[in-house]
Amino acid sequence: MKKDNNIHFASLTIHDSEDVIHTYELLATNYLIDDYDALQFPVFPIMEFPRLRNFFSQITSATYADEFAENHYITMVERRDMDAFVPCAGTGFALSRRCLDGFADGEVLPSESLTEDYLLSLMMYKKGIKLYYVLNKLPRVMKNGKVRNDFITTRSLFPNTFKAAIRQKTRWTYGITMQSISMKDVFATKGISFAGRYSFYKDLKAKVLNLITFVGYVAIIYCILAMIFDLEPFYRKGSPVYYMAIAVFVMMIIREAFRGYALYNVYGMRSAFFGVLFPPLFPIRLIYGNIINFVATARAFKLKLFGDNATRKRVNKEHKEKAKKEVKWSKTDHDFLTRDQLRVYRRMLGDTLIVQGYLTAKEFNDALEKVDKEHGQQIGSYLIEKEIITEEQMIKALGHVKHVQFIPDSVARKLDYETAMKRFDSERLKKLRLLPLTFEKDKCIVAICNETKDEDLEAFKTENNLNVVRMYVMETIIDDALEKEPSISENELEKKELLDSLDAYHKGELLYEQVILIGMYAELLSKTESEIRQYMGI
Repeated sequence: MKKDNNIHFASLTIHDSEDVIHTYELLATNYLIDDYDALQFPVFPIMEFPRLRNFFSQITSATYADEFAENHYITMVERRDMDAFVPCAGTGFALSRRCLDGFADGEVLPSESLTEDYLLSLMMYKKGIKLYYVLNKLPRVMKNGKVRNDFITTRSLFPNTFKAAIRQKTRWTYGITMQSISMKDVFATKGISFAGRYSFYKDLKAKVLNLITFVGYVAIIYCILAMIFDLEPFYRKGSPVYYMAIAVFVMMIIREAFRGYALYNVYGMRSAFFGVLFPPLFPIRLIYGNIINFVATARAFKLKLFGDNATRKRVNKEHKEKAKKEVKWSKTDHDFLTRDQLRVYRRMLGDTLIVQGYLTAKEFNDALEKVDKEHGQQIGSYLIEKEIITEEQMIKALGHVKHVQFIPDSVARKLDYETAMKRFDSERLKKLRLLPLTFEKDKCIVAICNETKDEDLEAFKTENNLNVVRMYVMETIIDDALEKEPSISENELEKKELLDSLDAYHKGELLYEQVILIGMYAELLSKTESEIRQYMGI
């Protein structure tokens, strides 16, 4: 909510600056946010394609991939379906206006917590505000032209050094298990289900299990040595502890099978092999990940008991006792993908055509095989020529890909573009295949169609020394507008049915893009422009 301009946003989406945001996440948010108070999309770390030669150089970031795949493909779904506590992941989540209004003027993300995202979701769950976990796939067109289903997920590069991983996981362990949640939450929180209490306990017990796991490895090493050197057995055969050890071993195998299943579905078979089967029974990546968690948990206990050394050094002797308990927020250094690497995640024309339901993945693949690339034929032209899609569907898809607003015919014919047309030669506009819509100081908003060439648009900008904002329309709109005499009389203009919101635009109350959106949704939902403006919070 932005009080200064009296704007109420429908939702707030939180991301880190280094995130690779899925091209359809905001679309999915827009679709779901009216039905759910808050949304969390999965987070899957980016890692290099796994090979033997990069196994050890990428092992730290690979442990993040293992853990997030298991948690966000299996655990979060189970929690959602069991009506248990679903925590925020710190990124890739959206809060509805209803949820934000529930905090009034209070802090949405508590600043005193090292894991403010987790604490926020915990507060929401206790208030009865459910966070819906979204695990869905949409078809994406790959570089080779093949279509595969892709998760609507946040992707990011995670730390790839032992030291950086320890620093980050220390903050997570301390913030979650020592600041945010306690045994009191497990037993004393009212109005939550048994599954909710168990999910609290599961998060809380991590600070103990991360330490016990390491002790278990020492026991395993002794058992192996006992078999080789005929030492005294750690667990006497036939004793209750012996059978408990076997049961724990079986549970470990089952857990690894689930992790392998998650890795296979998220990253593929090669990642599943390196994650849980290399070598069999004692996978290096699992053990290395547990060592990281052990050291991070030990450091978290040290911070809990003795505070942060850096914080204590900054205060004088009188405040030492207070500083002992203060813990400094430790920022994680992140790497960013290059422009070339980001191309893999960009929305392509085929993605939009398939997701919008204009054609099937098979139809798109068949068209790719038949398009005449030797003579420079574009896939879009081929699809229109063969009547697989319409021109309007193509232009809408192009608008999605290029982030250019599309104006439907019914809305375009209600725009006051005649005034802007008078400033230009109509024959020149016909040749360039573009239509000026309105002016904003030195900026001109122009309508273009599928036949408008980029070089012609650049020529228009250069000839008139203007900054240009593009909007897509059907070719017939440009043809009809430019065939008329540009010297239309004021009386004729008054008779033309215009969008009501244009008055607010001319007064500086609305952006031109908002005028278009209001007109579109008024037509689509059969509501007045005033009702749409109220719904949009403007």
